[in-house]
Amino acid sequence: MADVILRDLDPLLLERIRRLAVARGWTREQTCAVLMEQGLFASEYEVRNGFENAEVDALSEAIQALHALPAGHEL
Repeated sequence: MADVILRDLDPLLLERIRRLAVARGWTREQTCAVLMEQGLFASEYEVRNGFENAEVDALSEAIQALHALPAGHEL
C-alpha cells in the first residue's frame, strides 16, 4: 500500500480521528483508511455519474457490509 502524508490538518480533525481510532480499537492508519474509503463511497454514491448501475449496486452493497461490521473489527 502506498504511503499518504497529509499536512496542516486542523487539530480538531486530528483529535476526532484519534478518538474514533481509540473507540474502534484501530490504529490511526487503519482509521484514516476506513474514513477515506467511506468518504469515497459516499461521494461516488452521490455523484453516480460515470458509473453503470451494476457498479452503483456493488458500491451500495459494500457500504452496507461496512456498516454491518461490529465495532472494533479489523478490515
